[in-house]
Amino acid sequence: HNDEKCKGEDVYVRNAQLRAEGKDTLTDMRGTEPNTTYKEYLFRFINEAREMGVTPILMSPICRAYFGKDGKINDEGRHKLPGTKELTHTEAAKVLAPAGTRDKDYVRCMREVAEAMAVPFLDMTKRTQEYFEYVGKDKCMAEYFNCGDKTHTSATGGMVVAMQANLLLQWSDLEELKSWMVTPTMDELYAYSKRIEESGKKAAFAAKGTPFETVIENNELHLTNMELDKKGYTPVGGAWPAGEIDEVANRYIEYTIAAEKKKGMVIETINLAVKAKGGDGMNIHINYGFGSDFNGVTTIYENTALPKCKTVNIHLDQPILVPAGQTLHIRILPWYDSNGKPQSKKYLQLKGLVVTGKRLM
Repeated sequence: HNDEKCKGEDVYVRNAQLRAEGKDTLTDMRGTEPNTTYKEYLFRFINEAREMGVTPILMSPICRAYFGKDGKINDEGRHKLPGTKELTHTEAAKVLAPAGTRDKDYVRCMREVAEAMAVPFLDMTKRTQEYFEYVGKDKCMAEYFNCGDKTHTSATGGMVVAMQANLLLQWSDLEELKSWMVTPTMDELYAYSKRIEESGKKAAFAAKGTPFETVIENNELHLTNMELDKKGYTPVGGAWPAGEIDEVANRYIEYTIAAEKKKGMVIETINLAVKAKGGDGMNIHINYGFGSDFNGVTTIYENTALPKCKTVNIHLDQPILVPAGQTLHIRILPWYDSNGKPQSKKYLQLKGLVVTGKRLM
């Protein structure tokens, strides 16, 4: 449903409004309004599944690690966004709901669809909220989520979430499904996931090879739809487009490093410093992938609120195995929260990009 991507609005409706106002449209085409198009898609999925002889089950999304000062997951973390929607009688009839003012709560909307269509509903949002609050913010961010990312889990976090889903299924009335399930204890699952993560790191770090350290200068970086001047990086033309709410896949700063034809290599650390100049709306992802097609893309760093004029030092020690003959592409993808209009004189600065690792024997 991508509630955060379009701030609880349907992207097609919003773009039609922006075009009518003569404004730039959103470039990210993800996003539904919870009370209307989100529900309509759920009804469609259920009906199509039943037509194919499939028994549908609705499970709400896990919560995001949006902790408040009180240690609780806030509304946005539970997929309840600010604002309301005034449903007309026509809109309400489409989704079997009463007309009138409704809040923008995706989980409530899914539950209502489940009730209307007599479909089992499993509230993973509530379950993960309870568990994340129980273990606390520090443990969640250190072990369960990727570095700098409050949405996407690490391998350990994925195991923990899977266990919570398992528990919800065990507590449900879905007897046929439960007969196929195996339920390890949380301690067993956690220990297993940690062994996987640690064994992967140990294997990578223990591999025999020739160590290397590469210091990359700005003139060694490849720019796609970006440009660099004395103040920093901007999109070509100098202005950040209006309406961007996520990375733009064809605009990035890139460094590539190739393994030898017959010998692979392991990237052990990636270090760099970033700074936003001119405003506090700068965001970045750091992704890696392989080859010219950027296969196996993985996000290894996310910061959706770079502080203005403050250097942020990034240290990533997630081992990356580069097979023999393959080329690793490391991409920095910036975008800017533009508040509905293009933004100029906003710059991203990079320095101190250093990659370390070893070329395997």
